[in-house]
Amino acid sequence: MSKTFNRYLYAIRALKEKYLCVRAVDVAHYLGFSKASVSITLRQMREQGLIGVETDGNLLLTELGKTRSGHLDTRVRFFQQLLTEAGVEPSQALQDAISFSWEMSEAAFEAFRRLYTGVPTE
Repeated sequence: MSKTFNRYLYAIRALKEKYLCVRAVDVAHYLGFSKASVSITLRQMREQGLIGVETDGNLLLTELGKTRSGHLDTRVRFFQQLLTEAGVEPSQALQDAISFSWEMSEAAFEAFRRLYTGVPTE
């Protein structure tokens, strides 16, 4: 999954938690991107089965999109807790946790999680 798609999935999920209807313009505003570039990426995500779009423009996460965004949310919460416990101010910890979560591979995250939680490697 591309890092770009991760950003968009996280944004859509976060916006859906606040609002009933989320459109491309909302995602553009949340991410600070132009609506044109957001529309291109959303089309690609729709083609890959991550999102659906209702006739009124409301964006919906598909089951695949919900699963993937749930994994991202787990990562964000993990890193936010870790950073907060290390003494980073909570709002900064959230921003950094989001950044880590978008950029880190699944293998790296799992290795880091095992190290931090003390779960032995296989």
